[in-house]
Amino acid sequence: MDRGTYLEQTDARVRAAGYTMDPSSGLDQLVGYRSDFRWRWVATKLHTLVVVSTAPQVSGEGLALFAKSSLEWAKVVKGQLRGAQVGVAVIAAVVADQADESAVAFARKNLVRGYAAFAWPVVVDLGPGQRTAHAGRPAIGAIYTGWMRGQIDTLLPAPHTS
Repeated sequence: MDRGTYLEQTDARVRAAGYTMDPSSGLDQLVGYRSDFRWRWVATKLHTLVVVSTAPQVSGEGLALFAKSSLEWAKVVKGQLRGAQVGVAVIAAVVADQADESAVAFARKNLVRGYAAFAWPVVVDLGPGQRTAHAGRPAIGAIYTGWMRGQIDTLLPAPHTS
């Protein structure tokens, strides 16, 4: 599978999952947005943004920079009122022909955090057909873990299952 095909399929999955697409984001990526309120999230509203970019190759440093910049952008466009009852979550995914081990390790071990906001880095490595995302349980924001993993599984499956 090539990057374009995976991105097209991702676009369809994001739309089917109820996200509003943002073609005017000013970013060179696929961007989707939705807002959800859940009592089980201690009566909070979570603004979830999906930002997906493609690259021939991705490193851990590149994935970290992408996740941080995606989070900063999301805080500007949807996070002005974040705080006790409102949060911002970003699924920051890079779809690459090849991901080096540092990118896979970063995605598996790290979340990028800010005040009432976080980015969940994901790397989709088309070479071996693998998707990698955070594997642990976050200490802060753990209430959203199931939601985030469910969204990642729905929107960004491993390439061989697309």
